[in-house]
Amino acid sequence: MNLNINDAISWTSAAGNLSGYISNICLNLNAANQVVPWIDVTYMHENGRECSVRLCATESNLKAMRVAKLNTETV
Repeated sequence: MNLNINDAISWTSAAGNLSGYISNICLNLNAANQVVPWIDVTYMHENGRECSVRLCATESNLKAMRVAKLNTETV
C-alpha cells in the first residue's frame, strides 16, 4: 500500500475502528532491533481532543490492522 503524509486512513485497534490523517512517516527500530517504517497518525478522540498514534507500517501489520485509505471527506 502506498501511503503518504496527509493521506486519510482508517484502521482497527484495541481502541476500536479509528480514522485520521498521516502526519509523519519515518524509519526506526522495532522491538526486534530491525529498521521498519512507522506512520504517525493524528485523529480526533471521542472526547473531542486531537490525539496521535504511531503505527508500525510493515505490510503484515497494515493488513492485521485493516488499514485503508479514505477519501478526505470521510475523516
